[in-house]
Amino acid sequence: MSEQYYTESQTQGGFKTDAFIPLILLSISLIVLLGWQVCNASTQRNQFQAAITHQQPAVDQSKQAQASLAKLATDLLVTAKTDDTAKAIATKFGIQQNGAAADTSAPATPAASATP
Repeated sequence: MSEQYYTESQTQGGFKTDAFIPLILLSISLIVLLGWQVCNASTQRNQFQAAITHQQPAVDQSKQAQASLAKLATDLLVTAKTDDTAKAIATKFGIQQNGAAADTSAPATPAASATP
């Protein structure tokens, strides 16, 4: 009577092979998935570090271009004091000089002295 309850899927240790194989396959698939995620994260980190390294020359180049443009605008404003064409260009594009920049770039003019 007890023999009818045994199935073919039981082994000597009492473990059923029906549950063992899917657990092994699930474990292997999770290990592969974890390895794939770690590989992708490492690749992405390397790409971010390379992008940060490559952006520094672009930042330096943009600062240099900004300084050149500021110098050009300052030279245009200095020239606009004596040239009508430069003055027309400055007014057309609305180029104005800040108070602090005007003090450093414009040549100093002698103060008018009062004669007694």
